Amino acid sequence: MKKRIIGICLAAVLAAAGLVGCGEAQQAAGEASAPAESGAPTTATGTANYIGEDKMAQEPAEGTDFSNLKIGEIESYVINDGGWCQATHESVVAAMNDLGIPEENLIVLESIGEDQASTEAAADELINAGCNLILGTSTGYASFLSPIAAEHPDVIFAQWGNKTDNLVGYDIRSYEGMFLAGYASELMSQAENTELGFAASMNEFSVRTAINAYALGAKYANPEATVKVASIESWYDPDKESQAAQSLIDAGIKYMGMEASSPAVPETCEANDAFVVGYHNDMSVLAPEAVIVSHTWNFAPIFKNIMIQTAEGTATPDDFYYWGGECSKLTDFAAFVPEDVVAAVTDLKAQMDAGDVDIFAGPLNDNTGNTLVSEGATMADEDIIQQNFFVENVQTTWKAGE
Repeated sequence: MKKRIIGICLAAVLAAAGLVGCGEAQQAAGEASAPAESGAPTTATGTANYIGEDKMAQEPAEGTDFSNLKIGEIESYVINDGGWCQATHESVVAAMNDLGIPEENLIVLESIGEDQASTEAAADELINAGCNLILGTSTGYASFLSPIAAEHPDVIFAQWGNKTDNLVGYDIRSYEGMFLAGYASELMSQAENTELGFAASMNEFSVRTAINAYALGAKYANPEATVKVASIESWYDPDKESQAAQSLIDAGIKYMGMEASSPAVPETCEANDAFVVGYHNDMSVLAPEAVIVSHTWNFAPIFKNIMIQTAEGTATPDDFYYWGGECSKLTDFAAFVPEDVVAAVTDLKAQMDAGDVDIFAGPLNDNTGNTLVSEGATMADEDIIQQNFFVENVQTTWKAGE
């Protein structure tokens, strides 16, 4: 087990100026159970308490004391991975910075395996160190942290992904930013080729979210647009990521999305005069001639809210955060992206913000011909979160949910 006390840096949470829409992880052993009619996920103790986005940028009550708030962060890889772990950690740091929580109040455990023994050992270490807020940042920890949380009601456990008993749940409507990214990619591509690509790490719900949102954005720009998926079958493997990108380029695809962490996909695109939407963090520095824009995760508003409620004693294990808005950000577009494309994306985002564009509204079919959403209806949140489907313009050998 690798343990580090992490200092609070002054770096911004994510390079995310400009357009704003709102993980990585193995899926938890137990999927969320059947949804309640309200659309909120259910647990053995009842319906989860959705913490609405109207509480974003919440400020603490006057006199709230954070000096005794000690935070434990469990990461599946290292916090400078350039991808998921780095985005999550920078969000923790930004939230603490904003609340004036000192650096010595954070303990980070890196490279913690998503198995019972590793998760339990990490949780025990953090509890024994006096942590009263523990963040499980990869969904593989959920089923193991759940019974531990039940045994330690004085500690708040917050867990990325689907709502699990005894754990505060948090997720991001990442599809907002990726929808805009797919829209931009197709606007740039369609004069040459209506087929886009996507280099995808694993067949997991957060990855399917990225693929589907990117494909729906492309289709919004052009009904004939399709997205061909090249599977990597690893969360982090630069060689396989490069091979996936190269296979798409060899198939004649010039514009692609990605859900991967290393520099391999952007660098392969740049070497082949192809273009890509970066993921997790701003990837423009890795391949400035290839990265159109990047989708970045910004958990800071959610973490800030959880920290405030933990310090004030109002956090409950039924809480569930599923926020869009500033949580799913696009960076500034590259200078080579035409002004009319940037203007079109800006206009589309304004329509989304106004509620005039609903990404998962019907009619919507999957790629096997089944109806996902009927005309006039909108997909429920629990189905959006699970993403047990690929939308009709996605071309992949993967089967959803496998």
